[in-house]
Amino acid sequence: MMRLCLTCGCLTFFTLASAEAQKTTTTQASAANASFAYVSDDGCVQNDVVVFANKTTVVSANPPTTKTAVTYSRYRYDYCDDADLGTDMGASAQPVFSGNLDGALLNATVNGTTAAGSAAPVSIVLVWEGRGARTSLAARPHTRAGSPKVIHSENLSRNAVVVSGTIDGQDISQSLVSASLRTTLKTTSR
Repeated sequence: MMRLCLTCGCLTFFTLASAEAQKTTTTQASAANASFAYVSDDGCVQNDVVVFANKTTVVSANPPTTKTAVTYSRYRYDYCDDADLGTDMGASAQPVFSGNLDGALLNATVNGTTAAGSAAPVSIVLVWEGRGARTSLAARPHTRAGSPKVIHSENLSRNAVVVSGTIDGQDISQSLVSASLRTTLKTTSR
């Protein structure tokens, strides 16, 4: 009897280990980016800005887990004083961001730094709208010994426009250079 219980226990252990080894993970991600240039209200400072926001959700986790992030860089030049003001950069792991291929919304305060290293908090509010056809991006699965196997991967992108937006309260919606939206769905097996 003892030997049977040990055997059943071993079978249960191996069944659980085998199920864990076959575990699949489904990840959904959405991202939006925008590049724009604008001049300050006083007409002196040219600002060239790049913003990238993303949200990744591990759907198969129990409960699902979500991570959001935003990064930006802003190069500034003062033409009135003929002075290079350098590049502000920053990131935030707690923005309000949601999006898909039809549109996206970002509302974030990013604690950035200037080229000189001083604090440069920036408030960013952007609303994207998808335009044009959806494009499928080629997936390049990485397969190495011991790495997860990609079962399904779908990457889509779409051009977009920023229909409304502010940076530090200044309207930048008419200053767009380029924008895009992207979604990814990937299922892997371990």
